[in-house]
Amino acid sequence: MVCINYGVKKISHIKLILSKPNHVKIYGHRGARGDLPENTLDSFEFLFENKITAYEADILLTKDLVPAINHDFRLNPDLTKDAQGNWIEDNDIKILDLTYEELSKFKVGSIDKKSKYGMKFDDQKSLGEKNIPKLSELLELTSNYISGDLIINLEIKSTPVEDNLTPPPDVMANLIIDEVNKTVLKDKVIYSSFDWRVLREIKNIDSKISRAYLTSELKGKIYDKSPWLDFMPLYDSDSRELPRLIKTLGGEAWHPKRKDIDKDMVRISHEEGLPVNVWTVNEKYEMLKMIEYGVDGIITDYPLRLKELCKKEGVNWF
Repeated sequence: MVCINYGVKKISHIKLILSKPNHVKIYGHRGARGDLPENTLDSFEFLFENKITAYEADILLTKDLVPAINHDFRLNPDLTKDAQGNWIEDNDIKILDLTYEELSKFKVGSIDKKSKYGMKFDDQKSLGEKNIPKLSELLELTSNYISGDLIINLEIKSTPVEDNLTPPPDVMANLIIDEVNKTVLKDKVIYSSFDWRVLREIKNIDSKISRAYLTSELKGKIYDKSPWLDFMPLYDSDSRELPRLIKTLGGEAWHPKRKDIDKDMVRISHEEGLPVNVWTVNEKYEMLKMIEYGVDGIITDYPLRLKELCKKEGVNWF
């Protein structure tokens, strides 16, 4: 099998944005969640040690406005222990309600294998006690592995339908971009979010900053003037209008859920000059399907599984 992808002709702010002709880009999801605890520094370093040069990481702000690497707005009892080493039982501990010092008392280096979440990743190795890292710590680690193919996909977690989980979108955008701009990595970063208000604020800060528009049909987020889409008009019921809308908004990539696309939608996106990076693709048959569709990047919990599959099937990857 040979993967024939759309090559982006225009060089973007990120230099190498998301595509190479006839290649698929491999992104480690939350580091390498299938192998090591998600969003830990060890999980990201594991990628670099195995020649994976792109990752997706989730950013939230603490009470004292420190950008931290965590997926959920609240601490997840299935992967979080308290200072005494016990699994937490309270499922309503908000990241925004804790200073970073308070957040650091919780540990996320393992997963509760008895939980429903833990059973999905029963082969995940335990790392013992690990702090939820700051964004600055992840960027410092990444700076040791700079390469021409490096891509950092920072997903800014935000919601337009629930209050008091994050600061306003403009505050989040400014603080996170300021943190990145302290490093030498700003040209390697693409910002993504399901909450398109955040992406609008990033565009207002600097229209040259690379932005990827996340979408999911889950729980009915995509519809005409949806708050998730920043109230943009959308008339096509099967979402085929999304790539054109994203391009109109100045987006440099579309990040759809794997179940929400087909080969025709990838073609439409490419006609708009818009790369497609699909998430979260873990099973081999799904990986092969996405490659057949011609996506530009695959975001996966199992990047080494995808790398070996590409080698076996004769698919170019980077």
